Amino acid sequence: MRLYSFLLLLILLVSVFTGCAKRTRDVLVQSDGSVIEGQLVSIDPGSVVFRSTSASVQGPGRVWLLNGETFSGTVTLEDGSVRAGTRDAPAESIMVIVWNRTDIRSESFTVDASQGWLDTGIHVSRGDILSLEASGTVVTETGTSTPAGQNRFSSSVSLVPGATSGQFVYRTGEESTPVAAGESWAGESSSEGNLMLAVNIPVDQSIEARGTYTVHVTTGCGGREQGTTAFYPASARK
Repeated sequence: MRLYSFLLLLILLVSVFTGCAKRTRDVLVQSDGSVIEGQLVSIDPGSVVFRSTSASVQGPGRVWLLNGETFSGTVTLEDGSVRAGTRDAPAESIMVIVWNRTDIRSESFTVDASQGWLDTGIHVSRGDILSLEASGTVVTETGTSTPAGQNRFSSSVSLVPGATSGQFVYRTGEESTPVAAGESWAGESSSEGNLMLAVNIPVDQSIEARGTYTVHVTTGCGGREQGTTAFYPASARK
């Protein structure tokens, strides 16, 4: 029994350390779809340098931060800081860096609590980066709410049953699973379609709801578009 327990513990430890190793590897997805994994050394103008290899990158890049901010220019990363253009940020704040397609779309929308889903007309592809910032106050059947929602209230008949009353929510396409975004959300889109925004309220009480949220949307090409090159730091991988 002791031998069996020892072997079981050994297998568990190996699994844990293997999993940790995978989570600590930086990833570069190149424009031809090939992938480089390893430990990043630096990002220089025109190249991404790993401990055991390097790869060239073309033109300016766009840096997306975990908080949804974005900036672009010739990208460098060394001594724990990433720089592009006139901006810089700590390396641990990077969500992804994208080369070859650095265009973004940025627009603000007014989301009425009583009107259900608002179709923004912005088409989002799977893997695109989304950054959503919401502000304002609405009134629902359970009281006043900010985009973060009311922590004590939710309803199985709301637009998004898993979100709280008054929370700001979004989805991409008519059939996609809605996401509870709250005051801010940033990440890759998991589905494709028009970006749709709403205040989470019970559907049959939408007439009683009032107030609006102002939602600022920033979206752009992620690292999964053909022809793009993208760097994903280990700290940002799920």
